[in-house]
Amino acid sequence: MFELVSRLREPLSVAGHASFIQVTVLSCIVGAVRGLSLIAFIPVAIALTSGQSAWGMPLSAWLAVLAGCALASFITEYVLSMRSFSVALDFLSNMHRAIGNKVASLPLGSFRADTAGKMSRLVSRELLLLGEMFAHMYSPLIAAIVTSATMLVGITVFSPVLGLVCLVAIPIVAGGVWVARRCLQSGSALKEPPAHELSHRIVEYATKQGALRACGRSASYEPLQRAEDAYGVAARRSLMRETVGQVVNGMAAQVVVVSLIVAIGMLAVAGSVSPVEAIVSIGLLLRFTQILVSIGMLTSAFETRRPVLDLSHEILSAPELPAPKGVRRADEAPASSGSSVALEDVSFSYEADHPVLQGVSFRVEPETMTAIVGPSGCGKTTIARLVARFYDVDAGSVRVGERDVRDWDTADLMAQLSLVFQDVYLFDDTLEANVRVGNPDASRADIEEAARLSGVSEIVERLPLGWDTPVGEGGRALSGGERQRVSIARALLKAAPVVLFDEATSALDPENESRITDAMAALRRDATLIVIAHKLDTITAADQIVVLDEDGRVAQIGTHAALYSQVGGQYRAFWDARSRAAGWRLV
Repeated sequence: MFELVSRLREPLSVAGHASFIQVTVLSCIVGAVRGLSLIAFIPVAIALTSGQSAWGMPLSAWLAVLAGCALASFITEYVLSMRSFSVALDFLSNMHRAIGNKVASLPLGSFRADTAGKMSRLVSRELLLLGEMFAHMYSPLIAAIVTSATMLVGITVFSPVLGLVCLVAIPIVAGGVWVARRCLQSGSALKEPPAHELSHRIVEYATKQGALRACGRSASYEPLQRAEDAYGVAARRSLMRETVGQVVNGMAAQVVVVSLIVAIGMLAVAGSVSPVEAIVSIGLLLRFTQILVSIGMLTSAFETRRPVLDLSHEILSAPELPAPKGVRRADEAPASSGSSVALEDVSFSYEADHPVLQGVSFRVEPETMTAIVGPSGCGKTTIARLVARFYDVDAGSVRVGERDVRDWDTADLMAQLSLVFQDVYLFDDTLEANVRVGNPDASRADIEEAARLSGVSEIVERLPLGWDTPVGEGGRALSGGERQRVSIARALLKAAPVVLFDEATSALDPENESRITDAMAALRRDATLIVIAHKLDTITAADQIVVLDEDGRVAQIGTHAALYSQVGGQYRAFWDARSRAAGWRLV
C-alpha cells in the first residue's frame, strides 16, 4: 500500500509535496486525538459511576479533556480536509500536464485505437479515482492507523491482558484483509481482458453502423455478442472469488470480536475489572475492531486503484521520439531547410519480419514535384509518414533540407512540412477556424486565396453561416470530399517548403480535382511536392515518378515519357491498367 502512495507522490509539485507532508502530520494528529478521546471514556465512566476521581483526575477534568479533544479534532480535521483537496488538485493538474506533454513527444505512429482509448479513459475518468485517494482515502487511512496504535497503547496501560488480546487481533484481521485483497485482485485480473474487449466491440458497433446496416448485420453482431457472453462468464467467476474474500474477511473480524468479549468477561469474573470498566471496555474494543476493519477496507480500496496507476505509468513511460542530436536555443531561429527531400537506403517495418520498405533511395529536388506510385500495400503512404517522422526508419536515413529528420527539433520539422492525407479530421469548430489551423496568423486575403484554390469557397457559399458555420465533431456536417478540400486549404495556407499529398484528390469529383491540380502547380513555384496518387492527370504532371514494387523496393524512377517508353516495365503496366479503368462506364 505504501508503495502505491510513494508512486502517487511522484507527479506532485514542490508545493504539492509540502501539502502532502502537512496532510500526513495532520492525519497523525487527528488519529492521536481520536485515540485519546476513546481511551478517556474509561476514566470518565469510572468517575461518573463512582463519584470519585479516576486515574488521578476528577470527572470535570476528564470532561474538559474530552471537550478539548473535540475542539482540536474539529479544527484539525477542517484544515486536513482543505489540505487533502489541495494535494488531490495538485496531483490531477500535474498528471494532466504530464500526459499532455507525453502526447506531444510520442511518435504519431503510437496513436493506435487501443492507445487512444486507454488515454481517453485515463484522463476522463480514471485519474479522478487516483485523485480521490488523496482527497478521501489517504488521510482517513493514516488517521485510522494512528488511532488504533493510540488505543492499543492506552488499553495496554489499563490492562496488559486486554492489550495482549488486541495485539493478537491485529494479525487476524490483517490475514482476513490479505485474503480479501488477493481474491479481489484475482477477480479483477480475470474480468479485465473481457471488459476491454467488450468496450472495444461496443464502440465498434456504435461507430460502424453504416457498414453493419449495409450488410444487414445491425440487428445481430456476433463479435459483440461473443464479447458480452465472455464478459458475463468472467464477471460471474470474478464475483464468486470476491465473495469468498469478503466472507473470509468478515469471519476474521467476528473471531476478533468474540475473542475480545470473552477476554473481558474472564477479567470481570476474576475481579480484575469492575462491571462498569468491563462494559466500557467492550464498547471500546468493539470500536477498536471496527477501526481495524476500516483500515483493511481502505487498504483494499488502495489496491483496487493499482490498475489505474499501472495504466498511467504505462502511458507516461511509453518510448518517446529520440531527441535530436543538436537542440537549438530558445533564442535561435530554426535552421533553413532548403526544401529538398531525400531517402537513402531506407528500410522499415511495422512488425518484425514483415518489411514494408526495403532499400528505398530517391531524391526530390527543391521546387519540383515527385509522384510515388505502386500497388496497394507497397509502402507509398509509409514514405510520407517517414518524411514527417511519424516513425523512425529501421535502416538508412530520411533527409529534409540535407538534414536527417532525426536531427530536427519536432516543431522545426513540422514547420517545414504541410500534410494532406486520406484520413482528414476536422475539429468541432467553425469552418474558418478549421482552415486557419494551417496558419493562425493568416490574413483574410490569404484565407480567401487558399479557399479559392482548394474549392472551399463553394462550401462557404453553400453553408448558411458561411465561414462561421460549425462543422461538427470530425467535420460530420461536411461530405468526405468537402473535408478533404478543407485539409488542402490548410496546407495551402501554411505555405510550408515541403508539401506531402497522400491521395489528396481521392474523394474529389473531376472538376474539383482539376482545381487541386492547379493548386499543386501553384505550390510548385515555391515548394517541394511529394504526391501519392493514382489519378493519371496528377501523375503526368510530376517532374519525377518513383515506382515501387509489391515488396517495397524502387522498381523504376523517371519521367512519365521515359517510364512509359519501357515496354514490359511495371510503370507501363500500371498506366495501361489505369487507362482502361478510366474508360469504364456504368450502363
